[in-house]
Amino acid sequence: MQKWEYYFVFATVTNDGEFRPRFANDRELDDWQAGPTLYEYSNQLGASGWELLANNPVVFTQSKWQPFLETQSIASELRAIEMVFKRPKIGDGDLPCEPIAFHSE
Repeated sequence: MQKWEYYFVFATVTNDGEFRPRFANDRELDDWQAGPTLYEYSNQLGASGWELLANNPVVFTQSKWQPFLETQSIASELRAIEMVFKRPKIGDGDLPCEPIAFHSE
């Protein structure tokens, strides 16, 4: 039976307005603010055999503390993206894969 390994990436918006991976498998990447964009990182993962399985936008909403009314304005902003990649598991080990440190091209 085919076994899979999974790679979790959490990307946030940096000061330059780009999404950049900040965490990989719950570990913060070194110098992530100067690292590759999410687009570059995803392509580098794809070249390494990882396939995008799912992604979820993380949207922060801000409203007043009163109950929501249809006429009340609500500000929402996309601030982060969670992504899950998978690839066929090689070998029988149960150890999770280590975060991958790619550099900007």
